[in-house]
Amino acid sequence: MTQPSSSATTSVEIKPRHMSFPFSDLKEKFFWGGNSVMSVFAGALSSTFPPGEGEFIESVRNYRDQVTDETLKQQIKGFIGQEGHHSHQHKQANLALAELGIDAVRLERHLERDLEKLKKRKYFTPKFRLAMTVGMEHLTAIMAEHILTTPESLGSLNGTVQELLHWHAVEEIEHKAVAFDVFMLCENDQKYLRRILRLVVVLFTLRIACYMVALLIWARKRPSWKELKEFGSFMFNKKTGLIPGIRSNYKDYFKPGFHPWDHANQDLVDMWKEKMYRPEHDLGLQRAKAKQEAKQQNLNDGLPA
Repeated sequence: MTQPSSSATTSVEIKPRHMSFPFSDLKEKFFWGGNSVMSVFAGALSSTFPPGEGEFIESVRNYRDQVTDETLKQQIKGFIGQEGHHSHQHKQANLALAELGIDAVRLERHLERDLEKLKKRKYFTPKFRLAMTVGMEHLTAIMAEHILTTPESLGSLNGTVQELLHWHAVEEIEHKAVAFDVFMLCENDQKYLRRILRLVVVLFTLRIACYMVALLIWARKRPSWKELKEFGSFMFNKKTGLIPGIRSNYKDYFKPGFHPWDHANQDLVDMWKEKMYRPEHDLGLQRAKAKQEAKQQNLNDGLPA
């Protein structure tokens, strides 16, 4: 087995940020500019993250003992930490949405049950699970790049939810190669990854579509033609649409020798820090500051630090 050698892979720091977003700011059921379709799209996505992130973590943990490279071991640790924080914050978001009448919690539990059933299937092998994770990590990474480079695509989305998605996007970019590197180290089967990505796209698209319909039914909402057109523009607009925005990066996955850091977009992390990051919502930073202030106060009072 050969260890991953991408220079970008070894240079990217994967540091979990312990964020805490003010979901109490969510006041309107249709929090994406009053558009029910856009809102249930965001709700459907959020509902999949807590169970999905848990599965990603498990699939990588299955192989952790086979990894000897210290850099990759540290990146696995960072990956697990980041995904754990994503799961927690989306759980909080889902609870807030459920209070408004978009029952993302119900869908979250539905996916949890589905995953537990899948784990009992013979085909749900460690290799299959990790390959599914690699495929989903590719999708989330290229979607993350799209929303960070096309911020206008989120338009009238509630500000707190935008902040949640921007933070999530940045960390998806930071750890986008971890599952891939673990898979190639331990299984070294890129053709298999390509086959599984096609399956991932079909299953993910169907689930999100079904979840959107369920949320609309439970909310007793029949979308207007205007709402459907706005959602269509969000997905397919040539300049800002999600599908045109990720198409090229998606296809790159099928190139021989592809590596996630062939898309060198580390600069988006710096851009987020400069323009989008709000330190008052970084719980880890606030705790560190409080600890430092207490230490300084003890020194001023002549007490042991």
